[in-house]
Amino acid sequence: MIFKNKLPNLDKLISYGFELSDGKYVYVTDIVDGQLRLTVTVENGEISTEVYDVAAEDVYTLHLVEGAVGGFVGRVRAEHEQVLRDIETQCYDYDVFKEDYAKKIILYAKEKYGDEAEYLWQDLPDAAVIRRKDSRKWYVLLMAVLPKRLGLDGKEPIEIVDLRFDADELPNRIDNVSYFAGYHMNKKHWITILLDGSVSLDEILAYVDKSYALAAK
Repeated sequence: MIFKNKLPNLDKLISYGFELSDGKYVYVTDIVDGQLRLTVTVENGEISTEVYDVAAEDVYTLHLVEGAVGGFVGRVRAEHEQVLRDIETQCYDYDVFKEDYAKKIILYAKEKYGDEAEYLWQDLPDAAVIRRKDSRKWYVLLMAVLPKRLGLDGKEPIEIVDLRFDADELPNRIDNVSYFAGYHMNKKHWITILLDGSVSLDEILAYVDKSYALAAK
């Protein structure tokens, strides 16, 4: 569960200390005061580990046995997990959204404005905000919601983007097909757009720019 909805950032892996060998990213560190050596391998997006007992010159596996107890094995589990959590924090990026448009909006905001997507709520892992550095105001909210929340048919979650929008233009833009009054936001100042391809990416990114400008106020 540590790496759920996360993808390795290969540049960050190298900066952390991983070495690339035969298409695999490998990191080796000592744990339990050097008694064991932990090897972490990332290959094709998947992560695996091996613990080696230095004195016994053999692979150590007792920490993987569910019923195994004791101070030493408990310490091995704790230090093993701590290394993985640190790697997750330092080297992995969120990969929550499935739609290509959502990913390109995140990349666009990062490249043009230097603003990163933020995942603020543990109980809403499929929601992210992007905000200006100066005003700290949101100008993008990405979410996955059930279609019925927008009055649409279907049972599978759909991905949407909420953007600030000119209040005078908003009523003329809403069609309740691809454009909706802001979901989960002020309906007089935000618009919701489906990220299903019914609205072109260029048009959405133009609205991102307008939303960014509105967030300066």
